[in-house]
Amino acid sequence: MIPDSGVAAPGRVVVTDGEFKHTLGIVRALAARGHEVHVVAQSSRAPSVHSKAVRAWHTAPAPSAAGYDARLIEIATGLSPVSVVAVGNGSVAAADRLRDAWPKGVRCALPPGEAFAIANDKARTGELARASGVRTPRERVVVDEAAARATHAEFGSPLVLKSAREEGRKVVRYVRDQAELAEAFHDVRTRSSAGVLAQEYIGGDGWGFSALYWHGRRVRHFMHRRVREWPPSGGASACAESVPEFPELEHAGTALLDALKWHGVAMVEFKGSRAPHPDPAARSDGVGMSANRPSPDPPLDTAMKPAPASASLALMEINAKFWGSHDAALASGVNFPSDLVALMEGRELPPQVPYPPMRISWPLGGDLWHGLFQPTALIPVLRDALSPAVAHTWRADDPGPTWRELLQWARSAPGAWREFASTRR
Repeated sequence: MIPDSGVAAPGRVVVTDGEFKHTLGIVRALAARGHEVHVVAQSSRAPSVHSKAVRAWHTAPAPSAAGYDARLIEIATGLSPVSVVAVGNGSVAAADRLRDAWPKGVRCALPPGEAFAIANDKARTGELARASGVRTPRERVVVDEAAARATHAEFGSPLVLKSAREEGRKVVRYVRDQAELAEAFHDVRTRSSAGVLAQEYIGGDGWGFSALYWHGRRVRHFMHRRVREWPPSGGASACAESVPEFPELEHAGTALLDALKWHGVAMVEFKGSRAPHPDPAARSDGVGMSANRPSPDPPLDTAMKPAPASASLALMEINAKFWGSHDAALASGVNFPSDLVALMEGRELPPQVPYPPMRISWPLGGDLWHGLFQPTALIPVLRDALSPAVAHTWRADDPGPTWRELLQWARSAPGAWREFASTRR
């Protein structure tokens, strides 16, 4: 790589999935860094296409449609030279299929093909985790209802049934007794693109370790805790807070992505409890982190030696893409999209600076639904929605996307009730 002073100004970027809540933060971050930003979306309903940060938007079918790959190639070719930032599972899968077809002048950072396949297969991810010393729930792929019943008898209630592949949307049901099992199993099997994974339920908080890797070396990282989720039984972050220091989480996430020799961005999701460490500065593994200052990321040519994961954390899955709670990193000053594109453009990154504790709420991204369906949480939800000390995604100087998010929220009401009813445990 060559330093910033030896390359041209920030270039053109095309960002997929204008419909997603976290795409808005990505395009704003890129534009603030000086990039010319283009967005791919299915229609003008997508909030991001109305942001002042976007130079132009381009229509494309859904990533699952037959013509999506060809359309993505067409858009990128027309904008070349350009960096492609794929956001959702479907568009990242398309980029993976196209990894040998991108024309000259189109840049797209993807993990090695085998690493990408493992990260998207939850059973293989679990095998990798156990080989790396990272705890996982008891789990197995169940091929029919009889196998699901036997697993429920062994693992106990609630039994978690989910898609065996990372779908990008939550395909999950909680089985509290045998009477619910048949309907839940067939629902998950119908909605998933692969088999059904039966998993032991793990209590505790949801934790995320996010990172930017470049050719197998970690260059940026961020950690967060889920404060509230939608649906409340376990889903995407509706409110989250940054975690500047959590050695066990950092080591567990790093161990997995190091083992995969990752390239690009990813978020590793865990669940469990945080065990306090009596003296972080005196750890024998040499991390030496204080409560307010995370360990510096290693340079590109230095591998980090991971310590064993805490038994209190269990791996849930790997998001081999930008994750839904990515705005929490941006609010804390960790700019994954701009740093990713800088590396694609051949720039060097300065060392990562410590990030502060920060809370972020997405009232229209699930937090209001959380409060409405969990009345005891409604006051904290409203307090966070109105507090100037809590980060949000609305901007007075960029109001267009907020109106579209309001419309999306209103249209989501019937689906919110169905999702709550189907996923409660």
